[in-house]
Amino acid sequence: MANGTPLRLLKRQRTLLSRARMAHSLSMTNNQEAALLSAAPDTADVAAEVDVLVVGGGLSGLGAALTLVRARRSVLVVDAGQPRNAPAAHSHGFLTRDGVSPLKLLEIGRLEVRGYGGTIVEGEVVSVERTADGGFEAVLSDGSSRRARRVLVTTGLVDELPDIPGLRERWGRDVVHCPYCFGWEVRDRPLGVLATGPLAAAQALMWRQWSDDVILLRHTAPDLTDEQRRQLGARGIGVVDGEVVGIEVKGENITGVRLASGRSFRVAWWWSARGSPPGTACSTGWAPP
Repeated sequence: MANGTPLRLLKRQRTLLSRARMAHSLSMTNNQEAALLSAAPDTADVAAEVDVLVVGGGLSGLGAALTLVRARRSVLVVDAGQPRNAPAAHSHGFLTRDGVSPLKLLEIGRLEVRGYGGTIVEGEVVSVERTADGGFEAVLSDGSSRRARRVLVTTGLVDELPDIPGLRERWGRDVVHCPYCFGWEVRDRPLGVLATGPLAAAQALMWRQWSDDVILLRHTAPDLTDEQRRQLGARGIGVVDGEVVGIEVKGENITGVRLASGRSFRVAWWWSARGSPPGTACSTGWAPP
């Protein structure tokens, strides 16, 4: 019994409330989704010290937070509201939620974490330091500080995009980085793979699984080895030498890419991403044990 109410009834009420919240989240319109990242943070007082501070509230951070709060740990999630996949309209490969927008997935995750007593605040952690008692003290960008016994950094990655006019504006639409996220939607279309590092040949070979019309745009990357050119040729992947300087667009869609030489090549979608460093939500003063 709890305040005269049977414990199983309380649990049943919590379950029904959680389901109602999730149903509301899944029925949101696109206009409502746009406001999710700027939603008001938790207003409840944050404990003077929590068991775990999670830096970064993407799917990984929220997943960890959910497991921890269910283990009866006090958890504070600090998130800057800038998920890597925010430009994408849909996310794929997430079981039971295939095709749901990334923002809606985050909203569902936040509801679940908060449902077990976890706290989520909007902000950016700028430093984390060890304290004399063996814990950690984190300073946020607004000057406030939080103490925790443990810190979990889940800031994810940041995509470093090549400096090509028009590319950034189309990121997450028809300039993408992950074949397993976007490959089905672009299957059998003319695809261009922009070489930005030593793995370019392997990436072009991977994209060949989704289309038989793939070219590798070598751009400014180092020359390919004879073995790489042989492998690409065996799969019918053309190699285009020359620096890419622009994107050709008709209406709302990419139609091709333009080289410094003036030549153009037809592509409907293209892949581009450089080495992606960790996110910098915890940028200074990090001293791991």
